[in-house]
Parts: sequence; structure tokens; C-alpha cells
Amino acid sequence: MIEDRLNNIFLNNGYQRMDSNTQGIYLFYRADERDIMLVSVIRAMSGRELTLEQYGHVLDQIKDSFRKAYPQRQQLLSLILTAAADQVKPLATDTPQDSHWIVDVRTNRLIIYETQAGAFTQAQGLIEQALAEAELHPEDPEPYLTEAKPHPSQSDRFKQMPVTMALIGINVLVYFFTHYTFFLSNPDAMLEKGALSWYLIKENHDYYRILTSMFLHADPSHLFNNMLVLLFVGGNLERAIGRVKYLFLYFGTGILAGIASISYNMWKEYALASLDSTTYSIGASGAIFGVVGAVLWIVVINKGRLKEISSTQMILFVILSLYGGIVNSHIDQAAHVGGFLSGVILALLLYRKQRANNI
Repeated sequence: MIEDRLNNIFLNNGYQRMDSNTQGIYLFYRADERDIMLVSVIRAMSGRELTLEQYGHVLDQIKDSFRKAYPQRQQLLSLILTAAADQVKPLATDTPQDSHWIVDVRTNRLIIYETQAGAFTQAQGLIEQALAEAELHPEDPEPYLTEAKPHPSQSDRFKQMPVTMALIGINVLVYFFTHYTFFLSNPDAMLEKGALSWYLIKENHDYYRILTSMFLHADPSHLFNNMLVLLFVGGNLERAIGRVKYLFLYFGTGILAGIASISYNMWKEYALASLDSTTYSIGASGAIFGVVGAVLWIVVINKGRLKEISSTQMILFVILSLYGGIVNSHIDQAAHVGGFLSGVILALLLYRKQRANNI
């Protein structure tokens, strides 16, 4: 196999290997007093594994991970192994920084476009030596091609975010029980038993309402809109910070959003001092805005990229959501703002930008 030969030749010439947690990406490096030479190996057999933006993000992560430990000048060579050279050509030609070479595993051919820098003369010799030693068999590309996984199906995506799917399932079940069964006798009882009310919390110490109100929704559109946002944004956050931290952040921001709502409505309505004239609040949007705030923070510190979400998309979403709360008097804007700000703060505490061993 070409990769085995590349591995042996680089290791025998003073390079060290570092593997990542992402399948199909690893690198070799060698440092001296002036420079550190980085050779990343990226397996892109079908040519559809990475977009140009994702490819640039991977290389940025590699360079960032070495910058603190090695103050020397960095020189990065990205070696793209593929069975679809034409498909990956834009990765090599349209990425302005560093050097980008292609190894065509079908023909054992090294492709270097004339726009690429020539700082890796020795590495070029090592790669060409590995290719010359590799015997070409008609069936050789097949193992590579089977390793090139297709884009995950929708069911695979759902399996990668079990906490998000569980939260959505619980919200849907609670809505069904409170609206279509005799569980609470009628929807009005739902408000009496579980809605967020600063008056009842202050007078009756019903602190449980901060949690129960997070799972109550007024009508199908209220439920659908909240769960749609949670599905879109929550799955990305769950993959970025892990299930336990994600669950902690979801409930933490939901609770803090509830406290923000209580504080604001108590300040606004305290003079009324009557249960009938005070505000009730229900819905998961406080926690969901916390998730949105956390994802926006992570997108920003990852230089505008996180899987399927960009900073532009997130900022636009936040602006539209906050605007919707301003023009709609029935939306608990205090919970939205409180949830969003607490999401940013908790993400700052819980999330650490991934390093080289987790590229």
C-alpha cells in the first residue's frame, strides 16, 4: 500500500508521525532550529469528503496546534491521497497558503501544480521514492475507495446527537400528554401546574416551575418552531462539546433564562402584586437561545466555521429571532436574552478549541 511506504520512508528520514481522531487525516513533522516541516496526509478518495472551506479549516487547526509548542517558522505541505484527482484539484489550486500536492492512487502519480511552492524538495524525493517502490495492480484503488465513506445519511446524523433527539422526544411527549389526554384535565391546568410565574415562585416557592416550564408549549407551531431550531443547532453543539457538557449547558441556560424572565417580569409587574395580572411563561426557547449563543461563540473562535454552520448564518439567525421577539409582545424576550448570554458564557467555560490530536 502506498500509505505504508510513505509512512516507512518519512519515519526513516527523521520525521515523527502524529495521528488525529478524524479518520483519514494524520501528519508527519520534523523540527530543526529554524523551521518545523509539517506534512499532512489527507485521504480524499472520492474527492467529495471535504469542501474547500473544511479543507482550509483542517489545515488551520494543524498549524494552530503546533504554533505554541514550536516557535520556529512553519512550512506545511498538504498531501492529498485520492482516486479522483480532477475532483480534488480545487483543494490544491484554490487554497492560497502552503503547498498542496496530490497523489493519484490509481496511477501512483505525484501531481504538483506550477502554482505550488517548491520548499519541499527533500519531501518530494521521498514521496516519489515511495511511489516508485509501490507496485501498481489494477485492484489497488479498490481498498482506498471503500475507505472513502459517503456523506452520512440523515439517520446517521440523528444517531450522532442522541441527547438532542431525546430532548425533542420529551418535549413532543409532554405536549401530547398536556394537550390531548386527561393527564392535566385541560391545557389551562398546564399553566396552573407548570408555567413560569414570578408571583407563584415568590409567594408559594414553586421553584420547580423553572424546569417544568421548559417542556411546555402553547400550540403546535410553538412546539414545531422550537424543536426545529433545536434540531438544527443543538446537534452541532452536541458534537462539538460532547453529550454531558451539552446536557449541562442546555439545562443551565434554561434555568438562567427562567431566572432572567422572573427577574424582569417581577421588576415590571411588582406593583400589581396580583396573580391574575402577572405574566406566565412557557416554552423551551430560553434553553434553545442558550444553545444558539453557545454555538455562535464556538463558530466565532473557530474562525467562522463549524460543520454545517457559519458565523454569518448564526448572526443572521440571532438578529431575526431577537427582532421577532421585539415585534411580538407575546414572546418572553427576557428569557431569550438571558438564555443567549448565558449560553455564550457557559460555552466560554466549557468549550476548548480542539488541538492536533483531535483534528
